[in-house]
Amino acid sequence: MIVAILLGSVLGNFLFEQYKLESSEVVKEVNSLYFIMEGAYSSLEQAEKSSEDIDVKLITKEDANYIVYLAITKDSNNLEKMEKLYKDLNINTTIKTMSVSNKEFLATLEQMDLLINNTKDNEEILSINEVVLANYQEFVLE
Repeated sequence: MIVAILLGSVLGNFLFEQYKLESSEVVKEVNSLYFIMEGAYSSLEQAEKSSEDIDVKLITKEDANYIVYLAITKDSNNLEKMEKLYKDLNINTTIKTMSVSNKEFLATLEQMDLLINNTKDNEEILSINEVVLANYQEFVLE
């Protein structure tokens, strides 16, 4: 009887640990976002000078670099749409994938992604990106 109890507790603990591992991986995948960057610079002055012709942007300091973000999305179709938009504007971009856990920002981003998905007008897309970047700065960076 003691062997059965010990065996049951060991197997139960093993299954519980597997469940925790799988559920944490799902959460990480769900919060993976695409950040469209113009570039990374060693000084704020370089970042501002390089992006002076770009109206919608967010310059933020990460580690020792200043990063110029142009857009953030969770939707791969929107990512392609925005990459084409910036290519048409002759702006070279890089994609960075990061995870964000702020629920207010993620909820806003989800709504903004729906709007971008339903529009083809570049001016509207840029306006929506401006809201997303402002929310990222407010909810995540500050």
